[in-house]
Amino acid sequence: MDAKPATKINWPLAILAGSSLPIILILIGIILVLVSIFYPAGPGTGVVDTTLENIVLFGGLYLALPFGLLNIFAGSRALVKGRLKKRVAVTGILLGLFGILIGLLAWASYYMISSIEF
Repeated sequence: MDAKPATKINWPLAILAGSSLPIILILIGIILVLVSIFYPAGPGTGVVDTTLENIVLFGGLYLALPFGLLNIFAGSRALVKGRLKKRVAVTGILLGLFGILIGLLAWASYYMISSIEF
């Protein structure tokens, strides 16, 4: 008698869910920035440390491009192989396109800002 696992891991769905992490990081970063603007929690000098907000927001922006490519690859492969429902695979592909767009904008702005000479 062979023991079989009770559930099988749906790898395309796991990849699509995991590679949507940068979009979640971007949203958390935006929320943290808004909270720090409207509810400053520091001395009354007006100086606020935004290190955590910048790490979360820009980390999500810079990870959006490679994770978007991974989303598109996993979604299209799952759609072709029929391993996921069409609706889930198309949602993953659209999230990948959105991630690539956001990532390209972040990298383009980084290169434009870094090319300025002072």
